[in-house]
Amino acid sequence: MGILRHTIKWDFILLLKYGIITVAASISAIYCISLLLAKANNIELIVVLLVFSDPVMYGFLFSAIIILFEKDSMTNQALAITPLTSRDYLFSKSVAFTFLAIVCSIAIIISSKPEIFHPVIFLLAVTLSSVLFVLIGIVSVSYTKSFTQFILVIPIVFLPTCLPFLSYFNLINSWIFYLIPTQASLILFKGSISTISIWEIAYAVTYLLMCIYFVNKWAEHSYKKRILKTDRDE
Repeated sequence: MGILRHTIKWDFILLLKYGIITVAASISAIYCISLLLAKANNIELIVVLLVFSDPVMYGFLFSAIIILFEKDSMTNQALAITPLTSRDYLFSKSVAFTFLAIVCSIAIIISSKPEIFHPVIFLLAVTLSSVLFVLIGIVSVSYTKSFTQFILVIPIVFLPTCLPFLSYFNLINSWIFYLIPTQASLILFKGSISTISIWEIAYAVTYLLMCIYFVNKWAEHSYKKRILKTDRDE
């Protein structure tokens, strides 16, 4: 437990050291100011899109960037000989980036002044989405050796995950979108500032938890095999 606490603390230090907290705060400030000044119709659609981008960006992009920094500084080689397990490593990254996403997302949602706000659904949406995309980011970056290679991976990951936006903006509706976890995230984010059915909430939470479970297994395997390059049992 002591090692895990130290790792979480170190991850927050890395977020500050590499300027990720500054970047996140700056982006959120721009979103907040824009929402405070906005007088557009259907602003709820925009709010969901902006809030959704936080856990995705911080979870996927920034977690991958941190791991690339760790590779360059050979931190992973040091971690390979410590008692820190891959499970704890993934948990620490998830905690750090999810906390950052929650803080920034709360600032954005408050700035939008929604007429309806369900905090529990909102926190579920941010937390589950962030954890999932942290794990997806770790899996994705494990197949790359540099930031240039990672940039090439981004569209491969984001293209299918963005398909549910076609349904969200009423362009194309299909049951197939419900197989993509982004659909579940969008449902929860939408449900946090509007009224949705119980079955939609149940589907979204259950499906995101299932995806997190399976992607976590994949991330553990990828972290040990491709980043630590070790087969140690944990």
